[in-house]
Amino acid sequence: MTEEKKETKHYLGHRERLRKKLLDYGDEVFEDYELLELLLTIIIPRKDVKPLAKELLKKFGSFSNVINASPYELKEINGIGDFAVAGFKIIKASTTKILKDKVEEDTIISNWPELINYCQANIGNKKTEEFHVLYLNTKCHLIKDETHSTGTINTSSVYPREILKRVLDLGASSIIIVHNHPTGDTTPSNADINITKKIQNVLKTIDVPLHDHLIVGKGNCFSFKSFGIL
Repeated sequence: MTEEKKETKHYLGHRERLRKKLLDYGDEVFEDYELLELLLTIIIPRKDVKPLAKELLKKFGSFSNVINASPYELKEINGIGDFAVAGFKIIKASTTKILKDKVEEDTIISNWPELINYCQANIGNKKTEEFHVLYLNTKCHLIKDETHSTGTINTSSVYPREILKRVLDLGASSIIIVHNHPTGDTTPSNADINITKKIQNVLKTIDVPLHDHLIVGKGNCFSFKSFGIL
């Protein structure tokens, strides 16, 4: 048997053991590199991907950071091309969709932890600021999550009267506003507090409550309501 065939047999047996481990014990027993390696075996089936998985984790630090990395960052790793990037983005999109579905299954007010999970997955890892508005109906079910604005890493342009117009267009009964801090520090700035007050005051003219303003970052969340700012 040639060395090439021995190597092939080795990594095929290894990935089969990984699949069996996943089916027998679930993902909770997996290290990040094992989960990433198993994903890569699907994306790149004819190659030993264990070294690639370890290289990705060395650069990005965690499975989550790999999935949330930009295409440009990912393709800096030798062996990662468009097909692999697309595979990672499918995982990202699927995770966000699952979390959004959970939010939509019940009233947002009674499903607050799921809402925070969804917001963190959706924009918590983004490199630039995004300001989102979650429009709710009379039963506090999500009508729509809209990106109101995007900006630099330090600021977003937010227009309270445009939010008011969308409330009327969608027939929303209340809203929650969410934005991310790419630095990971979710402490609100003076600008964050000021724009929150402006939006709240504009909505008061039509008796539509602002339930909360959430600032999300990597693994962190700040609630204006919880800290008594709203």
